[in-house]
Amino acid sequence: MVLSGVDVVGVLEVLRLWVGDERFGGSRLVVVTRGAVSVGGEGVEDVGGGAVWGLVRSAQSEHPGRFVLVDVGVDEGVVVGGVGGVVPDVVGLGESEVAVRGGRVWVPRLVGVSGGGVGGGGVVAGVGGGVALVTGGTGLLGGLVARHLVSVYGVGEVVLVSRRGWGAPGVGGLVGELEGLGARVRVVACDVGDRGAVAELVGSIEGLGVVVHAAGVVDDGVVGSLDGGRLVGVLGPKALGAWYLHEVTCGLDLSAFVLFSSAAGVLGNAGQGSYAAANGFLDALAAHRRARGLPGVSIAWGFWEERS
Repeated sequence: MVLSGVDVVGVLEVLRLWVGDERFGGSRLVVVTRGAVSVGGEGVEDVGGGAVWGLVRSAQSEHPGRFVLVDVGVDEGVVVGGVGGVVPDVVGLGESEVAVRGGRVWVPRLVGVSGGGVGGGGVVAGVGGGVALVTGGTGLLGGLVARHLVSVYGVGEVVLVSRRGWGAPGVGGLVGELEGLGARVRVVACDVGDRGAVAELVGSIEGLGVVVHAAGVVDDGVVGSLDGGRLVGVLGPKALGAWYLHEVTCGLDLSAFVLFSSAAGVLGNAGQGSYAAANGFLDALAAHRRARGLPGVSIAWGFWEERS
C-alpha cells in the first residue's frame, strides 16, 4: 500500500489503523513525500513533510519492518506506485527510508563531521550583534542558552519569551543573573503557536538580530495511543511557533536563527511520535531557510544532564 499527499494528522490516523488491524500484520506501508528531505545540501520544499518523516520514524522504531519512507523530488515526474513505479524497486532494497533524485536512490548513512559544538562556537558561530529573542526563555533550556548568549557571545539585550512570562518559576533569579552579566533583559508572555501574537512580539523588538526557538511541550505515547489532538498539541508551540517566527522575521537581517530540535526527530524514538514529528519539522525548516539564503540551524540535542 502507498500513502502520499496527506497531512501529518492524516498520516497518524493511517498509521494507527495499520498497526491496529490484523489484516495488515504481514504487510508494509510505504509513506511517500515530495521534497520533504534534503539530499546533498538541497533545500526542503515541503517543510510539513519533515514532520511526517519524524512521526513515521517513531512508528518504525515501535513496529520494525512495517513502514517504509520514500521521498521524491518536487519537480520530478516520478511514478510512485504500480508497474514501473518507484515503490516496488525501493521496497526491494530493504531500506527503511530512501530518497529518489534524478533516477538515483539515496539512503541515509552516518558520516563524520568536523567543527566545534555550541561551546566552541561551532553551530551558532554566526551570532552577531542585536537583540536576542529566546522562546521558552524562562525554562531550563531557555535559561541555559540565554546565559550562553550573554556570557560567550556578548549579547547585550535578551528578550525571554514563554507562555507565563513573569509568572514562570525562577524567572526573577534568571533575570537577575543575566543583568549581573551586563545584559538588558525583557520578559514577555506570549503563545508562539499564535501567529498574531508572534507578529506583535517581533514587531515590538527594535534591532532584533538573533532568534533561538527553545519552546516546546512533550506528550509521549506509542503511535497506537496518539490522536490528532495530542499530536497538534505538541506541534503547536514547537513546529507552528518555529514557522511563525520564520514568516515574520524573513525580512529582517538576522545573524542567527537557531532551532532546538532533538535526536528523536532523526532516530524516531519509540513512544515519542508527536515529539519526533515536531522536531522533524524543525530540521526541515532549517534546510528550507538555508536554501533561501537565510540563517538557519536545527540542533538535534540528545539527553540533557539537567532534568527539565
